[in-house]
Amino acid sequence: MPSIPYAHSLPDRPSEDWHSLEDHLLGTARLAEGFASAFGAGEWGRLAGLWHDLGKYSEAFQGYLRSVSEPDATGHKSDLAGRVIHSTAGAQHAVNRGLVGRLLAFAIAGHHAGLPDAEAGESGLSMRLQEVPEPIDRAPTRLLEHPLPPPPRLCVIGDGPRRAFALAFFTRMVFSCLVDADFLDTEAFFSPRRAGLRPDGTVSCSDLLGRLGKALEEKQRLAADTPVNRRRREVLAACLEKASLGPGFFSLDVPTGGGKTLSSLAFALSHATQHGLRRVVYAIPFTSIIEQTANVFREALGDLGGQVLEHHSNLEPDDPVRQTDRSRLAAENFDSPLVVTTNVQLFESLFASRTSRCRKLHRLARNVIILDEAQTLPPQLLAPTLAALEELVANYGATVVLCTATQPAVTRHDGFPIGLDGVRPIIDDPARLHASLGRTSVTLLGATSNDDLIGRLRAERQALCIVNSRRHASDLFRRLDDPAALHLSASMCAAHRSEVVAEIRRRLLPAVNEPCRVISTQVIEAGVDVDFPACFRAAAGLDSIAQAAGRCNREGLLSAPDGSPSLGRVFVFDYDRKEYPTASLIEQAAQCFREVAPDHQLGLLAPPATKAYFRLRYWQQGGQDGRGWDRGDGGQSVMGCFAPDRKTLLHAQFRTAVSAYRLIDDAQTPILVPFGDRGRELIRELEMMPEQPEPERLRAFDRNAQRYVVGVYDRGLKALLESGVLLEYHGRYCLGNREAYHERLGLTFEALGLDPDRLVI
Repeated sequence: MPSIPYAHSLPDRPSEDWHSLEDHLLGTARLAEGFASAFGAGEWGRLAGLWHDLGKYSEAFQGYLRSVSEPDATGHKSDLAGRVIHSTAGAQHAVNRGLVGRLLAFAIAGHHAGLPDAEAGESGLSMRLQEVPEPIDRAPTRLLEHPLPPPPRLCVIGDGPRRAFALAFFTRMVFSCLVDADFLDTEAFFSPRRAGLRPDGTVSCSDLLGRLGKALEEKQRLAADTPVNRRRREVLAACLEKASLGPGFFSLDVPTGGGKTLSSLAFALSHATQHGLRRVVYAIPFTSIIEQTANVFREALGDLGGQVLEHHSNLEPDDPVRQTDRSRLAAENFDSPLVVTTNVQLFESLFASRTSRCRKLHRLARNVIILDEAQTLPPQLLAPTLAALEELVANYGATVVLCTATQPAVTRHDGFPIGLDGVRPIIDDPARLHASLGRTSVTLLGATSNDDLIGRLRAERQALCIVNSRRHASDLFRRLDDPAALHLSASMCAAHRSEVVAEIRRRLLPAVNEPCRVISTQVIEAGVDVDFPACFRAAAGLDSIAQAAGRCNREGLLSAPDGSPSLGRVFVFDYDRKEYPTASLIEQAAQCFREVAPDHQLGLLAPPATKAYFRLRYWQQGGQDGRGWDRGDGGQSVMGCFAPDRKTLLHAQFRTAVSAYRLIDDAQTPILVPFGDRGRELIRELEMMPEQPEPERLRAFDRNAQRYVVGVYDRGLKALLESGVLLEYHGRYCLGNREAYHERLGLTFEALGLDPDRLVI
């Protein structure tokens, strides 16, 4: 056995060049201690780092390292990789040191495979703690004899079960510190070049605030002195003023078109600068608009726009400004001063068990977290979601801003006991702001046939019609049969949609003022700033209707023939729901609107209507026992996975909670489409790749192709496969028939087969 125990070996290199185990433990402990110090748990992080690889001191593990790194007498190397479990020894040592060591045991036992359940057969922590581990006699006493810290002093909100949840949350945060530190220390040994590319932290929130302030000053200088722009200036001033208040919960209740996006960022950066917070995380409900929001921030931040990190599931942009080696590394652990991500990525990470998803969690401590359109959180997961937000604020020094165009729907009040308490409004009189920014009137049309709707659209010179499904949008566009009409939906690739949006904006310019009738899905409701005199909206949640109204008379410039100010006209219609079914959450929200609307027809976007709507949509969904707010997949309670246990202190089912806590992700299977010359070039490039292309080449291709793909759900993918229009290369689908991509509608399902005369390639 070598005289020096090692943590990692280097194939075909002498053992003197290997990674010393003690160096690795000390290096990981140093990093983990620094990470955990952000929430007052530095000693917990240090011990997790010191003990996580104690099992590598065993003779079995050291023999394994030699077997996989040094050839035997026949010149072959062993294939025993991964067969020596080394994480159990450290977990057992932590438990043997005292009761609170169980918190460390969860983190240490899971630092490779992920946080375990307390009870899950042989893979559960309880069974692993009973195993007979490999001896670790060679571990230095100075590493083993550290005393455990006292139990974490956590601010517990509520009763016993909430204490169990708080302890589990603390354990996951320590786990995050450990796995990030372990990865970074290992990376520094194996790949110093990669480690050197990581962000150096030299750009702060203060730097971003200075650049944003200059951009906003210039924006206001150039903006016309209109009533709407005056209200936007008031919103910004309120955000900057309230930024001096201490960390905690805030609400920013601003109607669509009120300048909420940049004003909320100004609040966050100013608040972070004044209170020593570390970064801003901006969470958005829809993947489809994250790119637009990030681009707004980059434009405002100028030279520092490269500090904006996009982080989401199915978008890896090709623009080197938006995606660099540094940003890809920063995405692994949120190591950036400004992160733009999705609700799915943020909240599922808060309940994750896998190491890759948990690495970033510790960086949420002492952050500003902005939840854009906070009212889109799913009602059946409100209890665990709001509990996680309360933990971040109460015990990890975070500030959470609830941004909404309607009203804060998740604050505590009678009948909604799980709501957030102590939420401070940034806008002192939101009702007055809503009234002063009222630029539309809303009319209920009731049941409306496609033909009737088409007739109404034809009577308008410029009008926007928003529906709930791609097929409904396609059918209406075909029936409209207007060469000057435009279609916009997720059936079109991003490059195609960008061209259409640019054309819409051009036609709506006052100096151009051309006919502009647009049939769109919800993709236009957020992140696309357009200004129509009339808007037709299929029945949906009241918050979606408010977003649609924000695309009507957005600048408040409409005037009557006599020159007096005029309101934009918003018409809400019902449609054939059997013919055009939509997602259950959309239909549930629409049904809540239908129940509320008859009693509020004179003010459908006013605060009384939104209060009545959210009473149905959120506040009454819990049922008598409150379980309706905690109903994960299969009916599993998420909070029930963290039951109190006085005997063991923590009895958490971490992996069961992951399975139960599932937000609806809009990630779909990407189909590469032949839009424009570039789209066809990409398909040819994919087809011409060698049989086994290098992984880096495929990753580069995916980045370049991102704006030329259309996402489809499983049913759509099945239909395309059955029609025979798809080609598959290297696990990626592309269209092999140009007729399957309509120049105005995007991806369609009418084409059949790979017609040789119509092949893309």
